Amino acid sequence: MLGLGEAATQLAKSLLDHGIQVVAHDPAKPKNPIVPLSESAQDSVAGADVIFSLNSSAASIRLAEQVSSWLKPGAIYCDLNSSTPSLKKRIAEIVPVGSFVDVSLMKPASGSIDNPSMAVSGPAAAKLVELFEPLGWDLAYVSPVAGDAAARNLIQSLVSKGLASVIIDALWAAKELGLEEWALEELKNEFEISSAQTVQGFIDTTGTDSKIHSVALGDVVEMLSDANYESTMLNGIAATLSKAMHGKKIPFANAPE
Repeated sequence: MLGLGEAATQLAKSLLDHGIQVVAHDPAKPKNPIVPLSESAQDSVAGADVIFSLNSSAASIRLAEQVSSWLKPGAIYCDLNSSTPSLKKRIAEIVPVGSFVDVSLMKPASGSIDNPSMAVSGPAAAKLVELFEPLGWDLAYVSPVAGDAAARNLIQSLVSKGLASVIIDALWAAKELGLEEWALEELKNEFEISSAQTVQGFIDTTGTDSKIHSVALGDVVEMLSDANYESTMLNGIAATLSKAMHGKKIPFANAPE
């Protein structure tokens, strides 16, 4: 393990529970580590069958460069850092040919991670899935291309962070109108009754009624302007509706009858 933060510690615990020997390197020298710590990154990877790099995207290239020549033949180098597909491809070019796996944790790293959910891609991804299948880990093979798993993770991040931002913007706006308590309960109710059909409904109605939605958004803009509230999300919403209005095809939208 290159890095022994919260998520890495949870992964290490799962490995230990399955009787797998784990050693780690972390310059921060965490207190009470659950696995032995090596003095250097090179020492920790020497002889290892699988290397998990889980620290930061900023450090991932440097670490790969430091340990690349220390990997034993056949070792699998897994980069679990959240980063762009292009950065994952750069790391794949640094480590030995055929050894790289782009790993994306597809569920929050907090809480129990006894059976982590991961998307994996890259030259050694299939080999990793086969190796870890007996552990019961949820490893979804994506492709042999480094960066494909990272792309899925970032799209998921766009959705989750986008939803969070819209919710917060709505609550800030509601506060200006004295409606924050009602707005919070309304938002909770919306999520309680949501389903997969809700997603398809959003896609379809935006495709067929984008002009109507755009007009309705104008009323929201006027109301918030009267309340002297500057929305952080309205411009992006308006841009999306404008593109739909002007013919940009929405994937999977059902055509109007």
